Amino acid sequence: MDFKAVGEAFVQHYYNTFDTNRAALVSLYRDQSLMTFEGTQVQGQQKIMEKFGSLTFQTVKHECQTIDCQPSITGGVMVMVAGLLKTDNDPPHRFSQMFHLVAEGSNFWVSNDVFRLNYG
Repeated sequence: MDFKAVGEAFVQHYYNTFDTNRAALVSLYRDQSLMTFEGTQVQGQQKIMEKFGSLTFQTVKHECQTIDCQPSITGGVMVMVAGLLKTDNDPPHRFSQMFHLVAEGSNFWVSNDVFRLNYG
């Protein structure tokens, strides 16, 4: 497995989908998926989608500046992203996000997802 190619393709797909149709991210999560969003932890596909649905911005654009990938001991891929996040008419904010992707056949799903805005 080319873990770097998997991670980079995932990042492109994830943020393109997040920026245009957040509801379509549902297929990337499972009931055992765990997400920490700005310190708030939610578990399960439904709860994660509810969290995405509660975000108040109307427009969003992620600009990924760095993508670091590593193979995980379980055969998955760890992905760390840093970049800029632009929502509505707000100034851009720096963000970082980490994903642990788990293989399921030839596809991958998100086991763990940690998102944080970076201030200062």
